[in-house]
Amino acid sequence: MSISQPRRRILTTGLGAALLLLGSGGGCGSRQREPIRFATNPWPGYDPLYVARDKGYFADAGLEVVLVDLTSIGASRRAFERGQVDGCGATLVEILLAADQSGIRPQIAAVVDYSDGADVLVAARAVKNLADLRGRRVAIEPGTLHIQLLALALDSVQLTIRDVALVPMPQNAMPAAFHDGLVAAAVCFPPESNRLLEAGGRVIFHSGQVPGEVVDTLVFDEAFVARRGNEVQGFVGAYYRAMAFMNANADEAHAIMARRGNMSVEEWRQTLKGLRFVGREEQVELLSPGGAVERSLNNLQSAMLALAQLRQSRRLKDFLIARELIAGGHVGA
Repeated sequence: MSISQPRRRILTTGLGAALLLLGSGGGCGSRQREPIRFATNPWPGYDPLYVARDKGYFADAGLEVVLVDLTSIGASRRAFERGQVDGCGATLVEILLAADQSGIRPQIAAVVDYSDGADVLVAARAVKNLADLRGRRVAIEPGTLHIQLLALALDSVQLTIRDVALVPMPQNAMPAAFHDGLVAAAVCFPPESNRLLEAGGRVIFHSGQVPGEVVDTLVFDEAFVARRGNEVQGFVGAYYRAMAFMNANADEAHAIMARRGNMSVEEWRQTLKGLRFVGREEQVELLSPGGAVERSLNNLQSAMLALAQLRQSRRLKDFLIARELIAGGHVGA
């Protein structure tokens, strides 16, 4: 399995400086209300936000939005925790860690997609199957969705996280570690997963085997929602308006998205093979008690608590934005 899909790496110096400026409110002193600052990372599920910006949908909703394009989901979470941005794109891992480590309460405004094969567990040829990972060294990037996918993979063969030797490292260090035989397997996503496959690895588990478990969301800080909930509603409405535009005008929308990812349109379209976008009409069911997101959150917490990555467990309802902010706020195309 080889899907060309850029995602989540490191915070650059220039972007760090931009965040510091945003965090201090620089340049906004003459405005009555500061713009909405929203952090993204290179994951296609967030790309409709750039369509919304370029097509003027945020402006149509009466919003000024600054999309802070970071190169790592971890960097997005840290900016969110520090109050440098008002919201960010996040998986359930980042939501739990932000609540646990910073004391803020992220509010899920929308589930935008779920990974459907993009996130993979790649093993060396010497590893016969998932069960053969017992006692072997597995690379993961700490504080990311890697732990979730690994826990799901191991659970499928009645193993747990404690049955393997975790080797923490940044994802961009995994190809060299794998090539040098320092790890027997690694959890990653393209482009690094492609490098592991080129080095002789093979996919032994992927997110498509657990559809709906690895989700990406748009989240905002609870305090920001309390102050500016109507703007959050407009923000989400603009996102779905961009989705509608993408469905009706794929070539133009994909070109905007490809420019954002600094790749060709064809290469960007290949990225879509590893995810499934989630529509507005699916939100209430997904986020309902006993629904897919709650089940995924509970499974994930079990793994993270076992590794002492969380101090306490939480319920999905702790992270749910007011229902009317999910179901309402439609912005006509």
